[in-house]
Amino acid sequence: MDSRRQFVVAALLALAVACEARGTDDPCFQPVAYLKAPEFDEPSPAATPGDDNLVYRLVQRLIPEGDEGRPPPCDISDPGPDTANFPNSPWTLPKGRSYIESIPGTYSLAGSDGTPWSWSWPFMMRTGLTDNCEFRLISQGPTVVGASPGSAGVDGFAPLTFDLKVHLWGEKDQLYVPVVGIEMFVVTGLASKPFNVGTEPGMVLLVDHNLPGDWLIEWNLGLYGTGGNGIPDVLSLPDLGVQWAVQKQVTDTIAVFYQGFFNGAGIPYFPSDLVSGLGVQWNVSQRLALYTSYNWSLDGEGSPSGGYSGFAYAY
Repeated sequence: MDSRRQFVVAALLALAVACEARGTDDPCFQPVAYLKAPEFDEPSPAATPGDDNLVYRLVQRLIPEGDEGRPPPCDISDPGPDTANFPNSPWTLPKGRSYIESIPGTYSLAGSDGTPWSWSWPFMMRTGLTDNCEFRLISQGPTVVGASPGSAGVDGFAPLTFDLKVHLWGEKDQLYVPVVGIEMFVVTGLASKPFNVGTEPGMVLLVDHNLPGDWLIEWNLGLYGTGGNGIPDVLSLPDLGVQWAVQKQVTDTIAVFYQGFFNGAGIPYFPSDLVSGLGVQWNVSQRLALYTSYNWSLDGEGSPSGGYSGFAYAY
């Protein structure tokens, strides 16, 4: 037994000496620490200060994709908030980067046809899963709808929507060539009873047209379930809806836009079928954007007018 133990000890010592001689630069050599699973709170290599957060590290480790490198900087202008105007952009966030978009001041006035006034606090949380695909969590949020003839007012939480957006093709510096993406979502039954429309799927085509002079035309064509992905609409139950915006970049940080929709506002919601409006977006800093708009009905149905004001923050 002693001779066998001595042989094992001698073999381990020889192995240790051999590994030391080969050195840690040998590609075949891996230290024991490599066998340890990385923790989510461990910093990424060569991190950019302030841009290496928990969500970024989680995405990078759950969806490994080539050399991680340095995290891309947080930038509210790239690709920009989706809730500033009615249509959504075909652009997606870089892998691991995130936005939170919130519109605490969303309101519509009561209509002469009995459409009640409403207020809500929509939000969107979005994270890039890859450079061309992002996951989004969307809701019209806390909502209050006033009383109307024959029915009392209601309040509660609007449906929660799970959404996936994919950038298909196109570049920011291409003139006239459409930039195209697609959005697929599921409206869930996670909502207060007055706003629960059950589980409804939807799909939206997203298109941008870059024009000379810093002009942008943006439009979406969507196939929606009952009530779209916002509050159920008592005016119509559209299967097909379209949103559009014409935007002009006035300065590096300020853009103005004319927008509208037919049969489907998405987020933020507006209780009418045919709407147009004017708005402005101001990128206050590299991380923060503020935006507001005023909108009105074009067909005299539903709410005559309303508006919203919100912000988006990149992290």
